[in-house]
Amino acid sequence: MGRIHLFELEDQSWFPSQLRSLITDLLQYQLTAFNVYQPAIPKIQEVMQKTNCNQIIDLGSGSSGSVLQIQEMLESKKNSISVTLTDKYPNIERFERIRELSNNRINYISDPIDATSVPPEYEGLRSLFTSFHHFPPEAAKKILQDAVDKEAPIGIFEFTERTISNVIKIILFAPLIVFLQTPFIRPFKWSRLFWTYVIPIAPLAYCWDALVSHLRTYSPEELQQLTSEINSENYNWEFGKLKSEESSFNITYLIGFPTM
Repeated sequence: MGRIHLFELEDQSWFPSQLRSLITDLLQYQLTAFNVYQPAIPKIQEVMQKTNCNQIIDLGSGSSGSVLQIQEMLESKKNSISVTLTDKYPNIERFERIRELSNNRINYISDPIDATSVPPEYEGLRSLFTSFHHFPPEAAKKILQDAVDKEAPIGIFEFTERTISNVIKIILFAPLIVFLQTPFIRPFKWSRLFWTYVIPIAPLAYCWDALVSHLRTYSPEELQQLTSEINSENYNWEFGKLKSEESSFNITYLIGFPTM
């Protein structure tokens, strides 16, 4: 199946921030509940050790995804890791909650941050969890080129995957999943219940964005093609798929770091 770059509602500036938060909060709940990115931990450790880095600059954080869980798993393996959350549309309420839950080990930038041009003062491993597919090829190459130009390591991880079976599952089951999981999302919000059960905009928006996310996720071969089209001398690339032992998800990844 070829990559199809349709639009996601949460990417649109006109999309109400309250509804955007409902979608990203649901994604954050799912990523954490199913421990989706556990297979990525060894890869993150490896690149941070190779680059002598203990800081993560998370790009496109949304509602923070599974960053808190990832930070805790890294620290459980004797790694002292600090994380900074960033986004084009920063969710300050969620970011502040994550900072409190992490005992200030996770911080955030309240100003919008463009992933294609990260200010040089924010040093560390640039991470993109379930967000790289938001960028069309030209913007995606700018993200990679910016990391190369500023000699920053980068790690891209996606649990979405462009397959016929995933498309069918989303169409059939995504709205039902929203109805079943919404009561367990924290912090509790009456607005979440209203837009899910009274006027079911949240399930429809989530279903559309989930479908589009899978359709425009880059394959390992496409990630390799992107890296071949940028100037990246003295920079190493690694890409592939990781299999989770705890879930049915495959994690597509791309890691890059400067030659030391």
